[in-house]
Amino acid sequence: MISEEKKKLGLLDLATQLKLKQQDFAKKQGIRLHGELTDRKGSEGICHSIVLESYALPGQLNIGSDSHTPHVGAIGCVAFGIGTTDVFNSWITKDVRVRVPESVKVVIRGKKHPNVTAKDFILKILSLDYVRSGKALAKVMEYAGEAIEELSVDERATMTNMAAEIGGFTGIVAPDKKAVDFLVERRGIDRKKGETMMQGLYSDPGAQYAHVIELDAADITPMVATPGDPGNGKYIRDLHTPVPVEIAYGGTCTAGKNEDMDMYAAVLAEALKQGKRVADSVKFYIQFGSQETREYCVRRGYLDVFQRAGAHVIEPSCGACINAGPGVSTRPDQVVISAQNRNFPGRSGPGQMYLASPFTVAASAVAGYIVEYEPSEKKQLVRA
Repeated sequence: MISEEKKKLGLLDLATQLKLKQQDFAKKQGIRLHGELTDRKGSEGICHSIVLESYALPGQLNIGSDSHTPHVGAIGCVAFGIGTTDVFNSWITKDVRVRVPESVKVVIRGKKHPNVTAKDFILKILSLDYVRSGKALAKVMEYAGEAIEELSVDERATMTNMAAEIGGFTGIVAPDKKAVDFLVERRGIDRKKGETMMQGLYSDPGAQYAHVIELDAADITPMVATPGDPGNGKYIRDLHTPVPVEIAYGGTCTAGKNEDMDMYAAVLAEALKQGKRVADSVKFYIQFGSQETREYCVRRGYLDVFQRAGAHVIEPSCGACINAGPGVSTRPDQVVISAQNRNFPGRSGPGQMYLASPFTVAASAVAGYIVEYEPSEKKQLVRA
């Protein structure tokens, strides 16, 4: 969705020309193009979402023209982004030249709190001095430890995706039974074939790392990144004063996956049971990462939950994360809480954007200000 202001600048015409050129190129080259839907307005999905759902396999090398290509490291791919000029050159030379990077191992031990997600883990990592000082730049971020092993593939994708915000070369998790289950359940791949794919895809015993980061999951509580940089991580309980929000946004490749939708739905369904819904002062937008995720929500009955709770549902797109469509701020003083991956000044409008997990975004949409989500057994929202 493009605003009238941007249409006047000719951006819609430019985007239309790009679309037509893509269609023509794909047809001439015999390439499958995941583009716009033919039966209604909308797209098939974000490239990173579709590649994880339909194409990437453990042990593969995946290269894309976007910094969030490491998304598919969640199932044990070495995946990294390159510039469009490098992509063009690779079509001619048949290769992409890179220097073999050093690796950083991030070990998160123990058991996480029920209201803590992969997004909280990555915001904690981004807040560390080692990362903020630039020492992780251009390095492979390898995530391990009991808390990582407990994460689903969708949640692991949040970790590998946001290796981009760390400035890393890529992010990766060694594939295991959960990766095999993902391939069997989401792709229909034969289990034995999936198990064979992941054999040997782990670090050598005694492997050397440029640095090892060790964290205890029990020490991490729900976080936000305050406006201006994803590295501005703070525990919500350390904000001290309430932060009212006008816009809540859940979506993008980082937070538009099936399990992200589970989280939005869980919070909103619980709110409905308590006679609550999205606060009158808040616009809450939920955007799917792909049509597969949209169909998952239809099967689970989430669209009804979202509608009854007062959330606005949007077809797949990068959306507000690229300053396009609902969820974008319009005033410098407007506060947004978003599950996307970046909050650099001006990236999603002129407002003040806080980054948070899907749980936190949904709970804050209901409360009207930034809060921790507390699971139903506690029956309360913990105020900042």
